[in-house]
Amino acid sequence: MKQVAIYGRVSTTGQSTDLQIRECRQYAERCGYQVVAEYTDTISGTTGKDEREALGRLLQDAFARKFDTVVVYSIDRLGRSLKHCLDILESLKGHRCDFISIKQQIDTSSPTGQLIFNIFACLANYERTMILERTALGRERAKARGVKFGRKTKMNSSVAEAVRLLREKGAGIKEIAKSLEIGVGSVYKCLKNAA
Repeated sequence: MKQVAIYGRVSTTGQSTDLQIRECRQYAERCGYQVVAEYTDTISGTTGKDEREALGRLLQDAFARKFDTVVVYSIDRLGRSLKHCLDILESLKGHRCDFISIKQQIDTSSPTGQLIFNIFACLANYERTMILERTALGRERAKARGVKFGRKTKMNSSVAEAVRLLREKGAGIKEIAKSLEIGVGSVYKCLKNAA
């Protein structure tokens, strides 16, 4: 008999997981599964999985092989973004634990469920690639407008002069960097530009 864990989540304290849990229990009963654990969180789906106490316990128990499958009423109860859901599904898969979403009719123990999981993975990868491309494009546009990226430099003509004078007095590179509170690379750059 398949042993399952049920997970439910609501976003605010005014809501209840009762309906989700009841649907999952009825599903498990219809399928002849034994419910061995139930986990519920009352927290926004956009919160990281590490900040969701019940989900954290569920993943630990999956790693300990306390059940074979996790059942949720709807996949959006697991997480709000595709990437977040996929990360959790990857964790479960890594613990050799299947996943069932009743509403979307996803069961990763079936060939169709595996196909859907792989499609999700491809979509999440595509989403990540598009975000990276948009970020790079935005950065290039900003650079073209003269926007500077990175930390503000402490280098100015007086610091460059101080580097040159300290070096002439025999101070070492690291000593100069420490006394002027600049990086060693900045000291080398000043000395190279002064030469």
